[in-house]
Amino acid sequence: MVIARFLGGALAAATLAGCSDPDSIIEYRYGAYKGDPYPNRRPEIVIPDGGMGVVTDSLSDTISLIALETGERLGVHPVGRDPVTIDGPHRAAADAAGGALYITLSYPSDADAIGPHAVHGGSAVAGYVQKLALDDLRVLGQVRVEANPGDLAISEDGRRMVVSHFDLKRALDNPDDPEAARSSLAVVDPDTVLPQGSAAPRLIPVCKAANGIALSRPDGARAYVACYGEDALAIVDLTDPNAEVKLVPVGPPLSSDAHSSGYGPYAAVMSPDGKTIAVSNTDSRDVRFFDVASGTFDESKTILTIGAPYFSAWTADGSAIYVPTQVPDTIVRIGVSPDERDAVSRNIRDECVRPHLAEFDEEHGLFVVCEGDRTETPGKVLRLDPETLETLSEAEVGLFPASFARVAAGAR
Repeated sequence: MVIARFLGGALAAATLAGCSDPDSIIEYRYGAYKGDPYPNRRPEIVIPDGGMGVVTDSLSDTISLIALETGERLGVHPVGRDPVTIDGPHRAAADAAGGALYITLSYPSDADAIGPHAVHGGSAVAGYVQKLALDDLRVLGQVRVEANPGDLAISEDGRRMVVSHFDLKRALDNPDDPEAARSSLAVVDPDTVLPQGSAAPRLIPVCKAANGIALSRPDGARAYVACYGEDALAIVDLTDPNAEVKLVPVGPPLSSDAHSSGYGPYAAVMSPDGKTIAVSNTDSRDVRFFDVASGTFDESKTILTIGAPYFSAWTADGSAIYVPTQVPDTIVRIGVSPDERDAVSRNIRDECVRPHLAEFDEEHGLFVVCEGDRTETPGKVLRLDPETLETLSEAEVGLFPASFARVAAGAR
């Protein structure tokens, strides 16, 4: 390779003069470059022996890694598509067998927020799902979805991925057209999420402002979706493209106005045995339990909460549930059977502003993701004693954390 540099005058001037002085030209000769033109300089992620939790920091455009054994933050990594603007990493799900981590990018709205989530639900910008390598979080692929992706779930066998859209903007823009107001469920084959040319997801219209998802096990043949804007739990058969979406009301109507909702179903979490789904209703401030076999809600199990309940977590045997609530900011452990309602409650406001999600690990404790003030104060992850709910450790993370995905030790 030869590179010539002209000294003592501009190339244009030399050209116009019709000649150049050979003594004013310096030649540099280089051998052909044999290395990788785009080297991967990402540090390797070493998963601790006890496993780790992956927390999405929505307004920091980062992912925080939490050691399950100690609860400490062991790393922070930038994610997203644009290094300048906020991409809003919102939800995360790990496929340990496939060596991949999936995150949704839910771009924040420029307008004032509405609903139970600040800067979430009012955007007009299409979202994305990114596929990241577990060993260093390099991007393996991405697929475009619709605006305001809400929850993200992967089937137990790793062969089906589902994304809801908490699209409050669509609902408000179409008050007199129920069909146009309903957001979709995006169904994705993880194997088709590629660096370029990813297959478009199959979009299924579901309900207004769909959010929390629970998938049947092991293949995710059915999706159970919390419908915030329609006071219902949607049941979606993902194996039949022609199947009709069934909406099951979470309770009797609380208003005669067809355009208003009174319950606000926000999160749906399946029990360990797959027989029950806990639906958190942020507006009516209760948790209701859907029986999968009968296709109905068991009113006798309904739990009333003082604050607005968000993503709950079941104990390993399914005998009790942990419920994080906001205003007041508490964590509650309560039995789920009608004759076993022993409860332990703790106000954690001084340690945890806006508890958003609980994640139970049988070996290492109960983890609670705290949103913080969503603007300036970083969020936290608390590790609590699962029986007493006392704090064992805490870790500061980024702005507005929104999810916690567990990754077992040895996953790659």
